[in-house]
Amino acid sequence: MKLSTTSKVAGLFVASALLGLTACDKNDEPSKGGDGNDKTVFHVAADVADPEGDATVFMQPTTNIIDTTLTFINNGYQMEGVRSARVAAAGGRIYNLNYGTGHIHELEYDGGRSYNKVQTVDVSNWVGEYPRFAPVSDNHILAHNVMSETSEDQTSIKVTLQVVKVGIPGLVFNAQTDYVQHELGTFNVGDDYVYRVDAPVINGNKVYYGTGYRKVGEPDAEDTPRPEALATLVLDWPSLANPKVVTTVASIGDTYGFRGKSMFVHENYVYQINMTTDGSDAVITRLDADGNYDPSYEFNIREVLGKSVGSVHFHHVGGGKGYVALDDLSGEENSYEMAYFDVASKSVEILSEVPKSNMFYYQSGALEGDVYNIAVSPAGSNAYIWQFQGTDAQKGAELDGGNIFVQGIYK
Repeated sequence: MKLSTTSKVAGLFVASALLGLTACDKNDEPSKGGDGNDKTVFHVAADVADPEGDATVFMQPTTNIIDTTLTFINNGYQMEGVRSARVAAAGGRIYNLNYGTGHIHELEYDGGRSYNKVQTVDVSNWVGEYPRFAPVSDNHILAHNVMSETSEDQTSIKVTLQVVKVGIPGLVFNAQTDYVQHELGTFNVGDDYVYRVDAPVINGNKVYYGTGYRKVGEPDAEDTPRPEALATLVLDWPSLANPKVVTTVASIGDTYGFRGKSMFVHENYVYQINMTTDGSDAVITRLDADGNYDPSYEFNIREVLGKSVGSVHFHHVGGGKGYVALDDLSGEENSYEMAYFDVASKSVEILSEVPKSNMFYYQSGALEGDVYNIAVSPAGSNAYIWQFQGTDAQKGAELDGGNIFVQGIYK
C-alpha cells in the first residue's frame, strides 16, 4: 500500500477559532448532579424509530436500572442529530454530536429528570458537517473525518485525514494547536486506501484509529473487492503527527466499530475486533506500543466456537475481558447473540439466556463495579437492560415493551 504523508495546520481558520469557536464554560468542573443519596446515575438513550432511518432520540437519567420500567416515547431529553444522535460520556458529562451540522454539545445532568446544555462548539469548518467523534480520555474528545476526492477519469482517489482535538470539560478548541490535516496519498485502481476512521484509543504516545478499508475499483465496476487485510491508522499523541497505516492479513473487514468501540488497551497492547464482511472471520488482533500489529497474536472467534459468526464491536470491562455481540449470519432481524470473551485465554462463551437482537447500531454500556449494564432490544419483543457479571446474566429494567431501540447506557 502506498502512503505519502504531508501535514498542514489550518492557519486560515485560526482567527475565527480564537474569536468565535474556542469555547470554555465558566465552570470547568463537571457536576455530578444527583440528590445527595450517592446513587449512581445512569443515562439511557433510545431511538424512538427504526435505527436505519430517521429517529428521534430521547435520553433520561435513572438510578434504578434493575426493577423498574422506563419509557422513552416522547419522554426525556431530546438529543440533537439529523439521523441518530451520537452520544458519549466523559468526565462526568454527556456529549452529543449533532451529526449533520458538526456541532458538539456538552450536557450536564441537572440533578432531576433532565439536562442543561452548558456548551457548544462548531467544528464543521475543520471536519465537515458529518464527522465522527469519540472521547479518548476525561480531558479530550477527537472529532475526525476522511475526505476522498475521485479523479475525473475515476481511476484514482486522493485521501485526506482531518482531526480536531477538543478539550473537555468546556469544549475548548484552538485551531492553531488542535487541528491537523494529513494527505494520506493518491491511490490508483487496485490500490488499498483508508476511507473512514473512528473509535480512537490512546496507548502511550500513540493514538490508534480503526478504519474503513477499501480498494480503488475499476471505473463503472458494480462491485469493488475488499483488501485482503485489516488496517489501523496510527498517529503520535498528543501532537497528532506522523500518521501511518498498518495492516494485518488476519482477516478481512473494517475495524472502526461503526457506532461502538472496536479497540481497548490491555497490558500495553491495543486489542482490536473487526467488522466482518462476506467470507471473513471474526477475529481479535492486537497492536503494540509502536503502532504495529503483533504477528504472534490472533484470536479467531470462529475457530473457537466452531461456527461462522460476524462481529462489529465489543465492550471491555477490564483485565482483557468483556462482551461481544456475534451475528449468527442468518439474515434475520434479530441475529446477534451476546458472548463473554477473554483475550488472554482466547476463550469465548455465548450467553444463551440473553435473547438475540440487532446490536449492529448499539453504542455503549456502563460498567458499575464488576457489573456491566447493557440494553438488549429485540425487534418485536420486550427490550430490557441486562446486568452481566462474567458469564452470569440477569434481566433488569424493562424498556417500553419492544417499541424502541436503545442505543446506549452512559455514566
